[in-house]
Amino acid sequence: MLKIQDDIYIKRTFKFLAATLLIFAISFILAVIFSPSPETFKNVTNGTPAALDKAQGLQKVWEYVLNNGFRVPIQMLLLAVIPIPFLYYLNILSTTILPAIVLGFAIHIDLYKGSMMTISAMPHFLLEILGLCFVASGLLKVNQSIIRKISNLFRNNKKEKLSLKLAIINFLKIYVYIALPLIILAAFTETYLSELLIKSLI
Repeated sequence: MLKIQDDIYIKRTFKFLAATLLIFAISFILAVIFSPSPETFKNVTNGTPAALDKAQGLQKVWEYVLNNGFRVPIQMLLLAVIPIPFLYYLNILSTTILPAIVLGFAIHIDLYKGSMMTISAMPHFLLEILGLCFVASGLLKVNQSIIRKISNLFRNNKKEKLSLKLAIINFLKIYVYIALPLIILAAFTETYLSELLIKSLI
């Protein structure tokens, strides 16, 4: 029941994670170097949904889970159905680049406070991104299966079929048993641990 019939899904996940962390590092460094105006920084940080911004405690945890654990993976799944490789990775890019810019700007404006904000953000950020990379790893096979089915329609020499049913089953197992628990843990970490760290450090 729990067995995922995909031998390299973990390896794919960490490839996604490595690429994501590299993009984060580049965005972060550029944001530190770039000199933003206070208005630019305000506009970037205004991207938080109102419901999430006002929520506290378990309500805030639920808002994080609702957004990062359900809305984002559903968006990624819908993008994976489109027969274009890695389109579903755009959600991870947006989730990665925005925090990198905010933290980089914060360090540029105030080195100490920005550094402490970055340290406090890292635990939940890494958990959340790892969970989404597991989602992407599962969706890669779903996307490949769809692309293979469509491309075979136009080939004389058909390539080996990839089971869409198996890809979906594997994706659901990866999501339910690995990705979603990581995202839930990230929500608790962001709500409680990150806030505790930021209050202790600043």
